[in-house]
Amino acid sequence: MYSLDPTPVEMAQKLALKHKALRRQLKMSQTEMAERSGVSPGSLKCFERSGNLHLTHWQIFRFFVPLHLQTKNMKRFLTGLLLTGCWLGLGAQNDNKVQVELHGFVAVDGVYNTRASKQARNHHIYLYPLPERQHDITGEDLNDRGRFDLDAAHSRFGLHLKGPEWEGLRVSGVLEADFLGDDRGSDADFRLRHAYIKLGRGDWDVTVGQTWHPFFIPENFPQMVNTCAGLPMHPLSRNPQVRVAWQAGRQTELSLTLLEQNNFRTTGFASGSEDAGRPEVVLQVKSGGDGPAWASFTAGYKQLALPEAYDPAGTQPLLKGWHAQATFRYRLQVATFRAGALYGQNISEMVIPGGVGRRSSSSVDDPDYLPLATATLWLDADRRMERWDPGIFVGYMQALGASELVEVVEALSFDAGLSGVFTLAPRVKYHFTPRLFAGAEYMYARAGWGQNYDDYGLPVDVLNFSNHRMLLSMRYSF
Repeated sequence: MYSLDPTPVEMAQKLALKHKALRRQLKMSQTEMAERSGVSPGSLKCFERSGNLHLTHWQIFRFFVPLHLQTKNMKRFLTGLLLTGCWLGLGAQNDNKVQVELHGFVAVDGVYNTRASKQARNHHIYLYPLPERQHDITGEDLNDRGRFDLDAAHSRFGLHLKGPEWEGLRVSGVLEADFLGDDRGSDADFRLRHAYIKLGRGDWDVTVGQTWHPFFIPENFPQMVNTCAGLPMHPLSRNPQVRVAWQAGRQTELSLTLLEQNNFRTTGFASGSEDAGRPEVVLQVKSGGDGPAWASFTAGYKQLALPEAYDPAGTQPLLKGWHAQATFRYRLQVATFRAGALYGQNISEMVIPGGVGRRSSSSVDDPDYLPLATATLWLDADRRMERWDPGIFVGYMQALGASELVEVVEALSFDAGLSGVFTLAPRVKYHFTPRLFAGAEYMYARAGWGQNYDDYGLPVDVLNFSNHRMLLSMRYSF
């Protein structure tokens, strides 16, 4: 049995005291020493107070070692330094404390729209321009007016949690929130964004909790300045879920996800996923790893329970639907290109227009329902330079209707009268520092609104309405 006297902990504390004394001899403040040695003031203060020092912060001794080697205790110092290094190294490997890292950003946006538009989350999430809305007396189009907005409620903060490995099991988690809770007109509605635990062993990972729907892929989404992230062409949703992922190779990942709807729900189905008694199922494959070319394919299937008001016979029918998406990313030296295509049936929970139609061959007393489908396509490109980051987004959404003759049920639909949307949005960002940027984005959006429906639930007699949107934004990340 071996013993150390003094112990590495005691030696580290003595080393910290000696460092503090020598720093004072040099008449240097903690801030000045931290700046000259290349570490944060917090790390230096922690070291001098307790002796704790991360292995990456040994440059603190750049000024300390030469002075100390002139003393009579050089041998004792080198021994203590070696023992302390061993102790710090063992502590880095066997530390049982949970590592907590704060992340988020503070953002302020100023926006002007030339036409009243469909927006969500207190006008933070832009969708598309609204159709004509006539004044009862004058006949004036009340939606043909501008709107200005200035706010910071989409600022957010969160915690990255990482626990020690236990018998090869990796443990981590994320907890994140912002202030975009609902559409009550207030910019202080606290809401949960992400809350999940991630477990890993070998090539397998299991994620449990609320996070992005598999159709929103963090590795490949539009890099717009607007917080809409490409809506309504690119999906946006977070759901409680259980996801199992397998790293099948260096560049291939396969995953299976079971999820339910929560604050992102299909229009008209207040408890459809729960009452259906089964979760949505999503399969996904990602390929490319860290290489220049990257791609994914995702397919999902869901069943929703019809609300009681649409089930007069009490048969508890289920509305079934499926959705699929393919995305692609390619990095060049001069630019990065991202693209995606999506097909979905009644996917308003992803903030994409669609809905439900009653099969024309069924009766009101014994109804049968079919989903209305939507297709989208988008392309995003950007070039990251030292300071400037120009880019452009182009997207198109098209309503496809139902597979059979139907009558559209407006109460179970999300803007089913929208025939299509086209969006063009060039942008530029200027990075003052790696954490601070200012961005400007111009967006042209055109929406086609139908006055009626054909026999398959497709909008007809379409009128187009356009909006010009100017956005100035500043964001500081931490």
